[in-house]
Amino acid sequence: MGPIRTGIIGCGRISSSHAAAVRQLEGDFELTALADPNESRLRELALRHEVSHLVESPQALCARNDVDAVIICSPNEFHADQAVAALAAGKHVLVEKPMADNAGDAEMMARAAGRSGRVLALGHTFRHCAAIRYVQDHLRDYGALRAVEVSMCVKWDGPQTDWWTERSMEEGLVLSLFAPHALDFVHMVMQDDVLRVHVEAARHQSGWRGEDEAMILLSYPGRRMASVHVSYNQDYVVNRKSLHFENAFVLIEDNEKVWVNDELVVSPPGQPDGAARRMGSRDLTPYFVDQLREFARAIRGRPHRCILADEGVRFTALLDEVIRAAAATSRDAVH
Repeated sequence: MGPIRTGIIGCGRISSSHAAAVRQLEGDFELTALADPNESRLRELALRHEVSHLVESPQALCARNDVDAVIICSPNEFHADQAVAALAAGKHVLVEKPMADNAGDAEMMARAAGRSGRVLALGHTFRHCAAIRYVQDHLRDYGALRAVEVSMCVKWDGPQTDWWTERSMEEGLVLSLFAPHALDFVHMVMQDDVLRVHVEAARHQSGWRGEDEAMILLSYPGRRMASVHVSYNQDYVVNRKSLHFENAFVLIEDNEKVWVNDELVVSPPGQPDGAARRMGSRDLTPYFVDQLREFARAIRGRPHRCILADEGVRFTALLDEVIRAAAATSRDAVH
């Protein structure tokens, strides 16, 4: 097969990372078209990545014969309708996380993927690195998994795009935009549906309506537990994942280093200590490149690590429960 001709819908902040990954994989992909109703945003991304075919609407992009696959980078509320339209037009789809704003929309997307026979993959970018893959491949080596702790904290001093400003608790701010990274890791290692969810959330910044800090406690079959802390208020970037097994303790730092019982088993070459803990100090393009490689394998019917539609529906149901639990317990701490 030749390169997978790819269009991007939505030219906001995350789209440039996807476009850069497409261009790095020129043998597998070709960036052929962009769509965004904002002309200045559209032209800025096109100029940066040398794309000549520009359209204002997702429908126009999906109608193009020179597009085989679509990457959806638009705000969450548009994911479902745009993915369904792309699948109906015969395009493969990679949709930014979260898959949809609710599990009902996610199910609609999964049904559309089934009808089309095309790949619908979720963009959980942080799965695609050596540290996470090592843990995923060695889950059965350490006995029963009993508990997981995840802490992911960054500092966003106000909205990173206009639509963040109006996110309500019912839609989720940090819980729908950032927590999916942490919750996806828990979902991956637990390999089961959650039994109970408790959430405490709060808002510390005035530039948005939704929660910007949350603690999540999850209970799983087999008396297994998980705790997740996410924040938009921490200058010192934190990304720490601890797994408590029957026969081992596994620690992942910065999505780069893995220790098993204090033995360092995964470490990136040439990465200075502490670089990953400063905002803006890391180039995450390799994550997007590896994710896109897996998408190409899925499209071509090869073994891959993509999260596909059915698993995406289960994950979106978990995210729904987390956001509902926060609204039930923490409205006074947010409003």
